[in-house]
Amino acid sequence: MTALKKLQDLIIIGGSSRNVGKTGLALTLIEKLSMHGKVTGLKVTSLRPGEEAFHGSHDTNQNSKFRITEEKDPFTSKDTSRMLKAGAEKVFFIESPDNLLESAFSVFMKEHYSGGPVVCESRSLRHAIVPGLFILLKHYNTDLIKDDFAYYEKQADIIFTIDRQIINSNSLAHKITWDACGWKSDL
Repeated sequence: MTALKKLQDLIIIGGSSRNVGKTGLALTLIEKLSMHGKVTGLKVTSLRPGEEAFHGSHDTNQNSKFRITEEKDPFTSKDTSRMLKAGAEKVFFIESPDNLLESAFSVFMKEHYSGGPVVCESRSLRHAIVPGLFILLKHYNTDLIKDDFAYYEKQADIIFTIDRQIINSNSLAHKITWDACGWKSDL
């Protein structure tokens, strides 16, 4: 992995496990920003053996390449569709093995990025990219936290523990802003 400069227009939202509010936070940020200008939505999935149930089945060649897909339909239940419906001008889905995340993101930036804020739901992308802001949502139940979460905690700008009664990250979204200089938080 090469050293990269900090990408001020990029916010990465990751989590300790599934169902901690990553998509909810991304959608709220997109809704808020799209009222004032264009925003790009991005979901990045690192392909790993055994995760086909979560990301679909992939052929054997998928381990040596990546795929970037633009979401065009705002009327499905997919997270990328929901980003479009929330107001993103464009939304993309990157599927990549870990070792090609940096290359996949570089292609996305060259071929699809047209300026302005990028709201990205991912955790694995942080291996390859330094965003303007990296937020982690942590599950209150430590038994559900993925084994490699400690790696990401060391890199996070903000770690927000989701309360056991209210799994809602909207209050966090109101403390995050974007301007021409990049992402900021008053947390």
